[in-house]
Order: sequence, then structure tokens, then C-alpha cells
Amino acid sequence: MDVLSANIQFIPLHSEDPMAAVDQAIALIQSVGISYEVGPFGTSVEGEAEAVEELVHHLLKSAVSKEFLLNVQYHVGGNKLSNEEKVAKFR
Repeated sequence: MDVLSANIQFIPLHSEDPMAAVDQAIALIQSVGISYEVGPFGTSVEGEAEAVEELVHHLLKSAVSKEFLLNVQYHVGGNKLSNEEKVAKFR
């Protein structure tokens, strides 16, 4: 299994209720069934590479907001730590 981790930041533009749009984007992330953790500036996800890539594609095509910024950071490489391992010493 090829595991991919990423941080996703969804920023709605010109929205009367931006937090409602962010909540909808997070609901889409939750519906995919991969590991995730919501943070104050983005949501970290981890799962099979295909599932993570499909999630990003769904967010790009979503109607959550008419205009938005989607920032995605991927952690790529063979010897990477899991998202949980990256933060374990701080918890």
C-alpha cells in the first residue's frame, strides 16, 4: 500500500458565511474514510495515495464555494513518518 500524507487548507473567497463553507469542505474530507485531523489552519490527511489524490480532486470540483483557494502540501518519500508520529512528542 502506497501511503500519502498531506495538509489541506480550503479558503472560501467572497463568501457570506466562510466558516459554513469550511465546515462543508471538512465534511467532504470526513466522508472519504481516510485518517484526518482538523487543525486551526488546515486539515492533515493520510491514507492510500489514490484516496488522497481523489479527495483533492473532489475538493477542486466541489460546489462548496463559488471561488476558493485550495492549498495542498504533500509529504513524499519512502522513509516518512506517519502524521501521528510527527506530532506524538508534543501530545
